[in-house]
Amino acid sequence: MGASTAYRLATAGVEVALLERDTISSGSTGKSAGGFRAQFSDELNIRMAVENIRRLERFETEFATGIDLEQHGYLFLLRESEVDAFQRAVALQRSLGVPSELITAEAALDMVPGIRIHDVAAATFCPWDGTCTPESVALGYARAASHHGAAIVQGCEVTDIAVSNGRVRGVTTTNGFVSTPEVVLTAGVWSPRLAAPLGLSMPVRAVKRHIWLTRGSDPFPRRLPLVIDFATGFYFHREAEGLAMGGRAQTIEDLAPTVINRAPAVAEMEVTHSWWGYYAVTPDNNAIIGTAPGIDRLHYATGFSGHGFQQGPVVGEHLAELVLGSEPTFDLSPFAMDRFETGAVLPETAVI
Repeated sequence: MGASTAYRLATAGVEVALLERDTISSGSTGKSAGGFRAQFSDELNIRMAVENIRRLERFETEFATGIDLEQHGYLFLLRESEVDAFQRAVALQRSLGVPSELITAEAALDMVPGIRIHDVAAATFCPWDGTCTPESVALGYARAASHHGAAIVQGCEVTDIAVSNGRVRGVTTTNGFVSTPEVVLTAGVWSPRLAAPLGLSMPVRAVKRHIWLTRGSDPFPRRLPLVIDFATGFYFHREAEGLAMGGRAQTIEDLAPTVINRAPAVAEMEVTHSWWGYYAVTPDNNAIIGTAPGIDRLHYATGFSGHGFQQGPVVGEHLAELVLGSEPTFDLSPFAMDRFETGAVLPETAVI
């Protein structure tokens, strides 16, 4: 998110510094599964997704950076109780030009031989969805921002945002104080800690998500969709010569019964290594984006609830537009933080 924003500001001629606690993409971005999709339930998320996918499709050409983009689709496997909500979501998606569809459990099995569908009532599929390498995208943005004059400062943790008389004055970092009249806060699950001393209560909680990589033979097609068992959150997709899988389980032992139930061949594969990162989760599973009330020139974007990487291109542009005071390409004002006080929440239900 920060790299995308820095790129947009730098190309607009703004003097900008991207302050990164460790290295570019060393946080949640680099630890994500790298998925992107248009299959959301909220209209604004769908509209953003369509544009984000277009930008990812052009990324390698525009930034001369390989991102391993694969559009093999997302396949959501649904229980009976989930079908109506997904049917409504597909209708909304299709009205916005997304080629998603509701298919039978048998059609899902034809698409992915080797899964078990004994308790699957239906499925949804969209061929636009897919995966790419998140760190390559972040590095591509950062390099392009640097080329246009941005300072990319790694190993520089921001510990405090200085505000005086309702205006931003700078930031305190582990490398010293940096004077600036404007701050864009995109620190993920660490954003609330920096916002709290300023009287800003960000309703964001950190939730661990684990990914395991496997190797070995499997019965699945080479062109494998990202398969999601929606009720449990278990998913798997092709990664190099094996599979990547994850879900809500915190250990492989906890995940195992779900794997055996849905894709028993995966349970026979060797797990080679794993890692975990944070979802920054809000009460309605949607991001909080905007300008801080009562503080001039402090902007924020966090709480993406697992969708931050894929929403980065559009949100980075929007944050740059807030800084520049220009007309927004996308009206993201419904994601303002005060929606939780006014009751204008935007529940996103298609959350993995």
